[in-house]
Order: sequence, then C-alpha cells, then structure tokens
Amino acid sequence: MAAAADAPLAAPGVEYPEWYLHRWHFLPEGYFSRRSVALYDAAIRRLYWSLRERQGLRQVARALRRHERVLEVGCGPGHGLAFLSRASRGARITGVDLSPYMLERAQARALGVELVHASSLALPWREPQFDAIVALHHLGHLPESERAAAWREWSRVLEPGGTIVLVEHRWHRLHAQDMVLRRTTPLAAGMMQLTVWERPPAPAGQQ
Repeated sequence: MAAAADAPLAAPGVEYPEWYLHRWHFLPEGYFSRRSVALYDAAIRRLYWSLRERQGLRQVARALRRHERVLEVGCGPGHGLAFLSRASRGARITGVDLSPYMLERAQARALGVELVHASSLALPWREPQFDAIVALHHLGHLPESERAAAWREWSRVLEPGGTIVLVEHRWHRLHAQDMVLRRTTPLAAGMMQLTVWERPPAPAGQQ
C-alpha cells in the first residue's frame, strides 16, 4: 500500500477497504503491484470474458450509442475504455479504478481518456456528471453487502434518464437499486449477460 501511494497516478487520500486487500485471483500482490496487474491483464481478464471480450465489448458499444459522457467504474487495464473511445466518436470517456497500477496500463492503452484513482463506492464528483455508466465484471467483485451501496453511488453521479450497462456472469446477484431494467442480452453462450438499466427521469418540476 505504501508503494501504491507513490505510484504516478495515485490520488492523495484514497482509502482501500478491507475487502479489497487480498490476493485477487491468486495474484502475488493482488492489484497492488505492476507484476500482478500484468498477470491479470495477460491471463485472468481473458478468462473472465470466456475468451470473447471483443464480442462482448461490441454489444456494450451498441448499448451506449448516442451517449456523450460515459464513466467506466472498475476500468482495470483499459481494454474497455480503449474500445469505447474508438467506437464513441467524440464522447467524453472517463475511467475509475482503485488500483493505480491498473490505471497505468489503462493510460498506455486508452489514449485521450480521463483516468481517476478512486473507489467505485466513493466517486469524487458531487453532482451528476455522466449520462451513462459502464461496469464490466466489476459489480460481481464487490461483496454482496456493498452492491446496493454501489448502485446508490453510481445513481448519484448519473443524470436522470441516464443508462447503466453491466456485464456480469449470470449467477451474480446484482441488487439493483431504484433502476429500471431495459434489456438483457446473453453473452458467451449464456455464461454471461449484459443488462441495460435506466435511472428514471426526474419528475416534472424537479428538472
């Protein structure tokens, strides 16, 4: 943790919850070293996508058409950010991750994308900033006890009427809060699913 605090993309004051401090996927230092993050990028990420990452990202990009301000939470090494940046044609893309080493790899891969070192449970914006939020194999990494809080935090920075796009393995419980499910698309022969959610528009007079 001390080394991570000195990483070039580390933000001051970022706190790491206890559930984050373990060896994710049996990586030597979890997400707290360049070595471990490189191993994740080379192998673990592909397994999570069932070796069908590009096909899944195409579906995500389709769900985000006409969105201009997109936030990816838990952006990892930046494959999703880079794909969405190329596909979005001018949208403002922002990535958030709690590992500064993940952000280093994302910076090298997703040029021109804004990167923020923060927890997806404690985003640094006070007001709604985005019309779409993307979480790719991220919500399922959170403890079930934290998933409802994640929905509340994402909704807080999402404009009314905005969209949340998730990709998760189908057995993960999502614990959606105050969102309307608009679409479910199976991926990887049904092993994963893409879901599209909408934050309800603000009532008349509260715009």
